[in-house]
Amino acid sequence: MLIDHTNSRVLEVLESRDKQTLVAWLTAAKQSGVLGLLEEVTTDMWDGYVEAAKEVFGAQIRITIDRFHVMKNFQECLSQARRQIQRDLPPEAAQALKGTRWLWLTNPENLDQEQRQEIEQLKAQFPSLAALSAQREALRQIFEDRTIRTAEQGMTRLRQWCRGALALGLKGLESFCKTLDHWMDKIANYFVSRSSNGQTEGFNHGIRAILWRGFGIPNFAHLRSRILHIFG
Repeated sequence: MLIDHTNSRVLEVLESRDKQTLVAWLTAAKQSGVLGLLEEVTTDMWDGYVEAAKEVFGAQIRITIDRFHVMKNFQECLSQARRQIQRDLPPEAAQALKGTRWLWLTNPENLDQEQRQEIEQLKAQFPSLAALSAQREALRQIFEDRTIRTAEQGMTRLRQWCRGALALGLKGLESFCKTLDHWMDKIANYFVSRSSNGQTEGFNHGIRAILWRGFGIPNFAHLRSRILHIFG
């Protein structure tokens, strides 16, 4: 699905997400003038999307990796790191952590007073997990920091964060830092205009509603027509 973020509409729904399908559509849209004023593309960490945009538009556009997909990838690596720590704990200590995963992965402002007290007690009891939690919050605050206004500043802060994360010696964080380094320039582009794929997620929710009301729509052409009729 391709979204026009400026006008909050769905431009097109493609049956395949392979690179050549996307290149063909982008080329036609560029030649017709639909994307004549395009300045930025926001996407997730999928090589096909990035390479298709680069092939059609070259250096004339900025490609930005969506910050929420970065954090989603980090949450998965964070869970691996947390499990690595828990495996090294005595059985009694590991049992005390049972059912606390949600507390470790939830932003502090979304916890109530009782939950905040519980997570602080757990941090005091498990300093290694507390350090891991601190890295999570530090990464989130980098993306929230409005004083970062350029890609270069963003890269500097993210690389500083990586050095602290790697010092913990956890495989999950090592894996994430490799991913971060691979996509660094495009992730750091977020700090230029703070663009994200938030609207795309909203449209995805709407599409799920269409499918639910239609009890599933196996015919792609029919589904595409409905999506463009409602959101195009």
